[in-house]
Amino acid sequence: MRVRAPVSPTKATAFGRSNPFGSKLNAIFSSDIGHFDVIDMRHPLPEAYELVEDGHITADDFRAFTFANAVKLWGTQNPRFFEGTRVAKEAAAVLAAAQTPTLAAAE
Repeated sequence: MRVRAPVSPTKATAFGRSNPFGSKLNAIFSSDIGHFDVIDMRHPLPEAYELVEDGHITADDFRAFTFANAVKLWGTQNPRFFEGTRVAKEAAAVLAAAQTPTLAAAE
């Protein structure tokens, strides 16, 4: 029996199709996995992937939603945040790609 409601397609609005100039918000996947009505902790993430399967967001948007945006949030505040974790290498790659050039470097 499915108790949880499916992921709302309104979350897709963060990824720009209908936003001015195609702008994207840095939405982050969060789930109330510990909530009483989540019978199986393996269900929330596949349910979120329905946004891709239903054509609301792209696979790249989903990766940003479930990984890259969170890495940027915590990793830019504390570059060592992910050290020693299973995702340290992937997080370092996201942070390296996200670094914005300084004004001097841009000149």
